[in-house]
Amino acid sequence: MTDKSKTKSKFRTTIVSSVIKQIVEVKKKKDFDLILVQGAGAYPHFLTTKYRINDGFVGPKSATGFVHIKNELFKLNNFLWDECIGAGLNVCTVQPSAVIFTENGKIKSFDTRLIDSLIAMEIVPVLMGDDSIDIKKGIAVLSGDQIVAYLGHKYRADTILYVTDVDGVFDKNPKIYKDAKLIEVINKKNFRSVINSMETYSKFDVSGEMKGKLLAIVNDLSNFKVQIVSGLKPGYVKRAILGDRVGTLVVL
Repeated sequence: MTDKSKTKSKFRTTIVSSVIKQIVEVKKKKDFDLILVQGAGAYPHFLTTKYRINDGFVGPKSATGFVHIKNELFKLNNFLWDECIGAGLNVCTVQPSAVIFTENGKIKSFDTRLIDSLIAMEIVPVLMGDDSIDIKKGIAVLSGDQIVAYLGHKYRADTILYVTDVDGVFDKNPKIYKDAKLIEVINKKNFRSVINSMETYSKFDVSGEMKGKLLAIVNDLSNFKVQIVSGLKPGYVKRAILGDRVGTLVVL
């Protein structure tokens, strides 16, 4: 949705619009329930680092950071909401920190009744990476990856799809190395070597970039079909939802 390599960047309207339109096209052909979880975006990641949210609530500066991050998250979410409505996709935001409490940064309780009601009305729930109220630390970072894992188990997801700005998982960073090769399948045989070879480059991306996503998948989403695809390539999201092999398939 934004470029997380920069501390503050614009909403990628054209790209997000394309992804939403692909979802709408598939839903006309195939009946399925859908939950969207958006990333936090570039600026909230920068603010999370600036205000040291990972340290928990330590005083007025933490409160200021918490409030400013919420404001930026809502701005980004409103952009997404507008694109969905414009494309004819009925969505409703479920603010994670209103229904989730964490303990030391891990989900402790999650009231999913609102999500249940929205799905029953054929409205797509939209959640996001967020900062939570934490029963031990006061506040904490609540990543979208954690939310995806929880919901995947709760609703027994058939497919979990990560939409990124690269074609999938590579043997090295494709944004830096032109000879990087796509890893089409990650399984029990190769996942350790893949993860051990990966590095993180942005000090502001508190979710750990692609390595963080893979670790979350390995730790929390084994036995699920997980696919990582590009949102920049026309039609890739549509193809992935319909079951085509594009991007990287993670099966553990």
